[in-house]
Amino acid sequence: MVLALSVGCIGVAAAASIATGNLLAVDQSAGTNQQGALFIVDQSSGNRTLFSDFGSSAQGDTGVDPSGVGWMPAGLLGLLGSAEAIVTDSSAGTNGQGALFEVDPVTGYRAQLSDFGNSVQGDVGQDPSGVLVVPGLLGLTAQILVVDPMAGTNGQGAIFSVNSSGSRALLTDFGVGTNQGVYPDSMVYWPGLLGLLGSTILVADGSAGTNGQGELFTVDPGTGTRNVLSDFGNSAQGWVDTNPESTPMSVTISPSGAIYVLVQELSSGGGGAVVQVNPTNGFRTLLTDFGTGSTAQTAIAPNGITWLSSSGLLGVTDADGGPEGNGALLTVNPSTYQVQTLSDFGNANQGALGSDPSGLTLAQ
Repeated sequence: MVLALSVGCIGVAAAASIATGNLLAVDQSAGTNQQGALFIVDQSSGNRTLFSDFGSSAQGDTGVDPSGVGWMPAGLLGLLGSAEAIVTDSSAGTNGQGALFEVDPVTGYRAQLSDFGNSVQGDVGQDPSGVLVVPGLLGLTAQILVVDPMAGTNGQGAIFSVNSSGSRALLTDFGVGTNQGVYPDSMVYWPGLLGLLGSTILVADGSAGTNGQGELFTVDPGTGTRNVLSDFGNSAQGWVDTNPESTPMSVTISPSGAIYVLVQELSSGGGGAVVQVNPTNGFRTLLTDFGTGSTAQTAIAPNGITWLSSSGLLGVTDADGGPEGNGALLTVNPSTYQVQTLSDFGNANQGALGSDPSGLTLAQ
């Protein structure tokens, strides 16, 4: 996998390494020439370190518009493999059709793993966004999965499986067969019993379903078979936003298996919301409305969500949050529904400044 070069020898100031429990946030417009950056964010203090500058060639292959981030634990693609961050860039690669980067967790050095415009590496993409790692039995058959909302038949989206050499295979084409999608762009892994039986991928599609208000799909990681768990325009399955522009943006799960979906463009105030989805019947319950201000902290453009291991809270990126509009990382308490700011990307007292935080994951 990625070559672990010494940061000192490539002329870049030393950076803190990624530790278990760190939050990893991708900022699409931070870094050199606004070509994006990967930040480390402390779960407790919200302090930030600009870990990998996608505009700096001193840290490896450069990017254009990085937006999604995942975490590869050590040994998951083989017993000798090292841990690393993996980042999608929707506009890098051949013909600007996207790329997948791997980032060394000690140095921040990047290497392009898969060029989604290069057909030699497999089926091509158009706009790779969400990325996750699906473990296999004993860690020997793990998959890196990348969802591309504009790939596949009629540009209705696709999920690619990427191996350790960067070769790609199409896992599921949302434009073919039953339970078709429109714009799938976020995923999370549901481990099932002991991580072996009943595992599935939850995929948020912002434009599928009744009145185009979005759906939450389940996808079998082995066969690519799709089913609809929750149709966000179907009132028989619970909460439906009155705003037809409302769209599910991102999905995560808690250690107990609770499903949380981040919704943008909410009707009341426009600031988005967090919705809980029943894993059995897809029934939706509105937890937090970011637009009302009744939750102690509002949001403007929430776009990424993950579970925070140390606090039992949800972490949410807001691309336009904070007093300066540089973006923010918020926390949501799923029990009390309260929202607070953990890291203001426009506040230099918390570390390197950001501009447009989007993708979010936890190193674990």
